[in-house]
Amino acid sequence: MSELSAPAYFINLDRHPERRDATVAQLETLGTGFTRIEGIDYRDLDPETIRRAVDPSPALPFKRVLSPGEVACFLSHLKVWRLIAQSPAEMAFVFEDDVAFAAGAREALIALENGPRDWDMVRLFCPRTIPAVDVRPLHGRFASVLSRKYPMSTIAYAITRPAAAHLAEIMVPFAQPVDMALKFWWVHGLCSRIVIPSPCEPRTDPFSASTLDSNRESHNKTSLAARFLANLRYQVAVARMRSLHAREFPRRSRFL
Repeated sequence: MSELSAPAYFINLDRHPERRDATVAQLETLGTGFTRIEGIDYRDLDPETIRRAVDPSPALPFKRVLSPGEVACFLSHLKVWRLIAQSPAEMAFVFEDDVAFAAGAREALIALENGPRDWDMVRLFCPRTIPAVDVRPLHGRFASVLSRKYPMSTIAYAITRPAAAHLAEIMVPFAQPVDMALKFWWVHGLCSRIVIPSPCEPRTDPFSASTLDSNRESHNKTSLAARFLANLRYQVAVARMRSLHAREFPRRSRFL
C-alpha cells in the first residue's frame, strides 16, 4: 500500500497548546506531513468582523443567534479552504484539534486518496447511523457512502481544491455554524461522501472537550420554551428544503 501524499491541515488556537501537542501525536501515526493552521479565536473578534461575517437576513434563518465561538470556528475553516484553493494539491485533509484516529484509519485514508475522485468532500466522522446508498468498499471494514443526511461534524474531512475554492467564495456571509451549513447540499451543491464506520473520532481526554458548547450556552439568553419552538421551526424548514430539492441531490462532483 502506498503512502498518504495529500497535505493535511489541523486547526488549533494559540491558547490551546495541549490540544496542539495531542493532535500532533495523533497525526504522526498517519505517517504524513501536516500543517498547523492558527485558528480564529473568538476573543479576538471585533463587532465589525462579526457583522460582516454573519448574514442578517438569510433565506433559511437559524434557530438562534450564532455565538462568537461559532463565528470564529466558521472563519477558521474558511481560512483553511482559502489555503487549499491556492495550493497545487488536488485535495487535502482537514482536522480540528480534538481528532483521534481509529484502528485502520491510515489505510482507509490512503484508499480514499487513491480511489475515484468523483466527490467534492468526504466526511471522516459520523456520530450516528445514517441511511446510506452507493456503498463503496475502501479498506477492510471501511466504506464510503452517500446519504442525504450529512453528519453534524467538521472534526475531520477530505476536500478537493475546486470544492474548497467554491466554499470560500459562496459561504460568506453565513447564518449557521459551519457543520450545519455544510449539511445543506441544496445550497452549496457539493457531492459529499461519508466514510463508515468513522476512521476519525473526537478525543476523550479532559482538555479536548468542545469549547463551543459553553460559549454557545453563555451567549444564548432565550428561554427553554423559546429554544424548543425555534428549533422545531428550524428542523421543519430543513426537512422541507431537503424534500423539495431531493432530485437535485449531488451524486458526483460538481466540477467533473
